[in-house]
Parts: sequence; C-alpha cells; structure tokens
Amino acid sequence: MLSNEKLVTAGSKLLIVIIALLFLFPFYWMLSSSFKEMSVAYQIPPQLFPAKPIISNYMQLLETQAARWMMNSIAVSLVTTFLVVIISSMAAYALAKVPFRAGKYIFALFVGSMTLPSAALLIPQFKMAIGLQLVNTYGGLIIPALAAPYMIFLLKQFMMTIPKEMLESAKIDGCSEPGIYWRIMMPLAKPGLGAIAIFTFVSSWNDYIWQLLIIKDSTMMTLPLGVKSLINVEAVNWGLIMAGSVLASMPVLIVFISFQKYFVQGLTVGAVKG
Repeated sequence: MLSNEKLVTAGSKLLIVIIALLFLFPFYWMLSSSFKEMSVAYQIPPQLFPAKPIISNYMQLLETQAARWMMNSIAVSLVTTFLVVIISSMAAYALAKVPFRAGKYIFALFVGSMTLPSAALLIPQFKMAIGLQLVNTYGGLIIPALAAPYMIFLLKQFMMTIPKEMLESAKIDGCSEPGIYWRIMMPLAKPGLGAIAIFTFVSSWNDYIWQLLIIKDSTMMTLPLGVKSLINVEAVNWGLIMAGSVLASMPVLIVFISFQKYFVQGLTVGAVKG
C-alpha cells in the first residue's frame, strides 16, 4: 500500500503533467497544422495528426518576404536586448551600490512608472516618434523599448544581494567605479542579466501593437507583422499562417532554452535576500 505522502506526490506530478500537456497542445496544433493542406484545416472532426503531411506551406512561405521579416525581427530584438541590458545594468548598479541622496526618489519613480499600462503610453510615444521622425525606421522600433523600469527594478534587487565588501575591497585595490561595474558587478550579475535578456527579447519580438503603429513599409515589417499580412480576407490559408507562426516561435524558444539557467537563478536569487 502506498502511503498518503506518496499518493499526494504522485497526484501532484500527474497534475503537473496534465497542465503541461494542456499548455503544450496549442504549440503542437500549430506545428501539425503547418503540414496540412488548407482543406484539411477546415475538416470536422479535425485531424490531430496530418494524414498526408506536406511542406508546400513552408515552400510558399519562402516565396514571400519572410526571410526579410525574420532578419528585421532578429536585428531589432537583439539590438534592443543588448542596449536594455547595458542601460538597465548601469542604472541598477547606481541605484543598488552607489550611495547618493536622490537615489531612493529615483528608484520610487521607476517603481511608480511600472504601474502605467503600456496602452496608455502608445499615443504620447507615437506623437514623439512623429516629432523625432522615427516613423518607419529601425530607431522607431528600438528606442521606445530602451525605457525599461521593470528591468531596472529586477536587476537592482538582484545586485542588492551581492556583498558590498567585495566592492570595497576592489576600491581599496584602486579599481575605479566603471571598473567595478564592468569587471566585478557584471560577471556576478550574469543570472539577473540573463533573466532581463529573456524578458526583453521576448517582449521586443512580440511587440505587435507598437510595430503595427510605427511601420508602414512592407520591407521594414517584422515577422509578426509579416505573418499577419499573409491573411487574405477572401480565403485564409491556415497552413501558411501556421507555418509562419512556427517560424516566429522558434527564435523565442531557442533564446529561452539557451538562457533558462540564468533565467531561473535571476528570479530566485534576488527573491531570497534575507
């Protein structure tokens, strides 16, 4: 006979597996549908697995500007992630380890700005983009995303866990403030940097609304906008749409899997500061 504790453990694991399968099913359906003909996509009852898999949806996708859209998305997301990591880490280091009188007020301002919904910022951001002539430019896609108060907040909390004695020892040895930031703080903050890198990359990659507002030229489109442009009102080829969706999902999965270790450490280490 199994003990109550073992039954609870087995039941918990079974529940986790069921929930995981429920979350994974939409991704499986997207992948399987990308290998179906359009007539099969409308079939009732639906085919859970394509009886006659085809790759023509991906071949048709390559005939569009999908490669250009993919390169636009990768370039914008990588540049945005790099700049956000650098800017946020410098701001977080100053707030966490450099004592100055206005520090707590500036940090409170960052925290307060996190309460503003992103939709409320669209109109003023768009008006500023028009005034700065950033419409339909890569700068218009990247610059607004550089203001990342949540990333600064998360990284500042993580840097607070790093002992100040290490920094004081470096100062005694003659290391400058920029040297401490680059040579000591940045290597020690890799888990936190990995976490905000994932958040920023995914946010930039999926920022559909702002990209829709700022981009007018088809050659400037990112992959989410490009996949949306494939929808024809008269006849929607869902196999083609699903193929584009699979292509749009792959970089996000690769980034998350690559930084998963840092992501978990960045969220947990900063949360257990005693």
